[in-house]
Amino acid sequence: MLTALGEQLVNGAMMGTIYVLVALGMVLIYGVMHVLNFAHGVLFTAGAYVCLLVFTRLLGNYWLALGASMLVLAAVGLLLELLVFRRLRGSVQMQIVASLGLILVIQNGIVAAFGPSGLQMRVPTVDTLVRLGPLSFTLQHVLILGIVAVSVTLLFLFLHRTRLGTALRATSQHPEAARVVGINPDRIYLLTFAIASALAALGGALLGPLFLIFPQMGDLPLLKALAAIVLGGMASVPGAIVGGLAIGIVEAVSTLFIPTDYRDTVVFALLVIVLLLRPWGLFGVRVRGEA
Repeated sequence: MLTALGEQLVNGAMMGTIYVLVALGMVLIYGVMHVLNFAHGVLFTAGAYVCLLVFTRLLGNYWLALGASMLVLAAVGLLLELLVFRRLRGSVQMQIVASLGLILVIQNGIVAAFGPSGLQMRVPTVDTLVRLGPLSFTLQHVLILGIVAVSVTLLFLFLHRTRLGTALRATSQHPEAARVVGINPDRIYLLTFAIASALAALGGALLGPLFLIFPQMGDLPLLKALAAIVLGGMASVPGAIVGGLAIGIVEAVSTLFIPTDYRDTVVFALLVIVLLLRPWGLFGVRVRGEA
């Protein structure tokens, strides 16, 4: 039982870090721009497909394919902000409609280019086992945990130790005041979308080798990331990290006691309980008027 628990804790932490990457991107976009981008899940999917394409047909190197996926999706993020979401600022309803439209366009584009069936991306790290006493995992599990930890650390250092990160935080607090002191909010919005899209691509490219890559693979991580954001608190970076890890671990450990088909029920039941007790989330800020 202890061995199974240990394995599920590691598996849950691994999936939790994937949710963290998606949640962080959505938190950055919402926190800085107050934009709801429900198309973030298809950016996750696109990142996996770009990594697969670069790895299997162009470079043959997984690490280069990982970097290429992030760069390509960062460029896609720039275009989405410039051509779509910049025109919809201040209109949450139109942002949601545009996001749903983007989901359909990108998913159908993927189906047209790669077909509807799942594809495999076999990399050496999936076939290499790492043993920790009685526990054994693929090297890909360990790499995901390590790479996401480094990515989150670098993001934190960028936000709190660089002038550009300070400008991003200032813009999130008050765009007009930031403009007065010489910060161009439009450039910050572009940067935010690029970073968020690159994080989504990283999640898809890291998870792709462990499972099949298919057009709807980003749907579930998007739902879990949304749950993590609500659980941790809207626009809270620490909340997104804690929420994502908590959801990943809870859903993995729950499979030891209940059938796998019900693990999502446990996750969303936990979310409901937290919202009943603390509607603003674990790390959110309570505002006047909230119960």
